[in-house]
Parts: sequence; structure tokens; C-alpha cells
Amino acid sequence: MKTCEIAASRPSRVVRAALTALALSFSISAASAQSAAKPVNMTIGSFKQGSSWYVYSVALGELLRGTLPEGSTLDTPPIAGALANPSLVASGKAQIAFGMAVVGNWALEGKHAYKEPLPNLRALVGGWDSYFLVPLARGKGIDPELASYFQNVQPKARVVLLQRGGVGAFGGQHLLDMAGAGESALASRGGSYEFGTFDMVKSRFAGGTADVFVQVATLGHPAITEIAQNTPVTFLEPSKAVLDSMAKQYGWELRILPAGTFPGQTKDIPLPGSTTVLFASTALSDEMAYKITKTVCEQTAKLRASHKALSNFDCSDGKWKREVTGLPLHPGAERYFREKGWLK
Repeated sequence: MKTCEIAASRPSRVVRAALTALALSFSISAASAQSAAKPVNMTIGSFKQGSSWYVYSVALGELLRGTLPEGSTLDTPPIAGALANPSLVASGKAQIAFGMAVVGNWALEGKHAYKEPLPNLRALVGGWDSYFLVPLARGKGIDPELASYFQNVQPKARVVLLQRGGVGAFGGQHLLDMAGAGESALASRGGSYEFGTFDMVKSRFAGGTADVFVQVATLGHPAITEIAQNTPVTFLEPSKAVLDSMAKQYGWELRILPAGTFPGQTKDIPLPGSTTVLFASTALSDEMAYKITKTVCEQTAKLRASHKALSNFDCSDGKWKREVTGLPLHPGAERYFREKGWLK
């Protein structure tokens, strides 16, 4: 009886062979499905070499190359910037890109810097870092309140901004206009605006031929750090009324630039701010959007190691929320966040 029971409890040689064949069949099918996945050609939009977004794109590209189907190509060219990237993705010239949440909302709705809506834009992962619209003036020991500076300290101020068409110049013009120092208002008092490169800005500050510079910056931005190290500067402070207007009219968040972020900055400063979002369009498949989001969120340690601005990056901390992304969430990204239990 025991012998029969033992024999019955063991699969027969025929059954074992069938199970082995079935497992092999599943393995071959999975491998075939993997090899049959169509190659993709992917471009990641970012910004010029040396920028934080370019560093992000190169780091992300390295991670994605290990997950894309065989035969795929992935390019991380140093293009095109905060205002250009939404159009680049909407038109299919890039499949994914880095952008600013505040700008993504402008593009989606076709306002401010955009003549027409780009309704096909969708977010993958937001909240990569923090951006601040930073105004600084040449000189120490001056009134730091933004509007008061232009009224009482330098009514004929010489303002320098980066090239027109960039979000730094665009946001800077809005901020200064609300402080009573728009381009035409300043010109009427004998002041001026000049648009150029970082090298031009640094040269003007060093030579004493510029008074104010405004630029979007991450923590420890190299150009602003260099200016503050080499030239006595004051970080100007927008009033609550100006900050409220920037939020209401243009969608900028209120963000606090922590004391000590830049040389000589001795206190926290409330500023208009935003954050970086990785986004795509509805043309990106749900499966690919899921895969990219999963790669980003499950390899954040490698991304954090690529740039100090990503030191606090963590996908579990609301990176899918509309107020963080500025755009509707891509269904593929939504699937990932729901699977993790973060998005209810």
C-alpha cells in the first residue's frame, strides 16, 4: 500500500516530460515576444550641453537603452529648451522631453508663449527638481525689495537677460513688468534692457555695466554662483503682491529659495518657481510610457547620482499630481503609479 501511495504521489515520467516541454514552450514564447517587439527610434529633448536637463537626458538615455526593444535607437541631443520642447514633442520631432510644469500648462492651453494649444501633451513623471525665477542686483547693502529697488535705488537700471525666446527672459520680463520695471517703462526713465548669453551677463556684472539679472535657476546654478562669488550682489525680493500676480496670471508657484543656496544669500527668499517634468505626447504608446515611467521611478538612485539638483528626487512623493506636472498624466504612466499604490 505504501509503495502504491508513493508511486502515485510522484509524477510519471511521461507527465514530467510533458511539464518540461510546456515550460520550455512558455520560455520560447516569452523570448519570441521579446525579440518580436518592434524597435523604436527615440529622441529626448532637453537643453544645451552643460545644462541640468542635458545631464538628466544623458543619464536617462543610458537607463532606457537597456530596456528598449532590440534594434532601437535613442538620441539625447542638446536641444531645445523650456519653451521649444513642448512643440518638439507635440510635432513628433522628439518622443519625450524635459520641461517646466508652468510652461507645459501654457503650451497645453495655448497661452502666453504659445499662439495655439498643444492638447496632445501628457506627463510621465513630474517634480524632478526645483526651479526659481531669481532676480539679483549688482551691489551690497541696498534695499532688496524688487519694486523699491527700481523706484529708489536704480530708476535707470540696466537690465540684462538671456536671449529672447527662453523661459528665463520670458519670465524675467513678466516679473520686472509687475515690479514697475518693464522694458518700455524702464526705457522712458533712461534705463535699458539687453539680451544675450551667460558670458555677456557675467562680463557686464564684472565690468559694472549691468545692474540687474533675472534667470530661472536650480539650486546652485553655476552662472549665478559664479556671478555672486566674483561680484558683490544683492538677491532681490518680490513683494507678496507681485508673487500673487505671477501665480494668478502666469501660473508660477510660490517656492522658497533656501538661505545659503548662493554665495552671499543669507536668508530664505520667496520667489516664483516651478519644477521639471518629463513629458510625452499621446502618440507615445501606453506600454512605452509605462516602461519609461517604471525605469525612472525604479532607478532613481542612478538618476540622483547624475546631478545634485536631483538629490531629493523620489517618485513616491506625488510626482503624478497635476499641480506638479502641469499636464494631464499619460495613461501608461498612470498605470504604473496605480500599480505602486501611490495613485488611488
